Amino acid sequence: MKFVDQKIKLTVENVDPPTSRESRYGKLLPNTCRALVVGPSGCGKTNLIYALLTNINGIRFNNVYIYSKTLDQPKYKMLCDILKDVDGVQLLTFHENDEVIPPEEALPDSVFIFDDILCENQNIVRSYYIRCRHNNIDVFYLAQSFARIPKQLI
Repeated sequence: MKFVDQKIKLTVENVDPPTSRESRYGKLLPNTCRALVVGPSGCGKTNLIYALLTNINGIRFNNVYIYSKTLDQPKYKMLCDILKDVDGVQLLTFHENDEVIPPEEALPDSVFIFDDILCENQNIVRSYYIRCRHNNIDVFYLAQSFARIPKQLI
């Protein structure tokens, strides 16, 4: 594709009213994250999420939801050990698709992690990616391949 500078310009102005809302995460991250973390097995996807949840410059949250078939991973166990001692923060885990709560029931200021569930029904994931922003819910989808990720998430 070749880009050619045109003489006639179309100016696009933001017509939204200005807001003085403070950024939830500073300049490092957007106010709500909807992210795909894709890489081969053992490359550090879960480690990245662990760092985002435990680092002072990472994600701020009141609740963490994890839907994974591999909840026994050491990093999830470490996260559970850390969060159980933090007042006002809860960690909820789901092993089966039908256990996952719908986005309307998820608490605001939460993080939802979908880890290695490419072979499962993706309807609940689509719902979270569509509706999460309005409730300040950050969503992370961890997968080993782009090939089967629903196109609505990309």
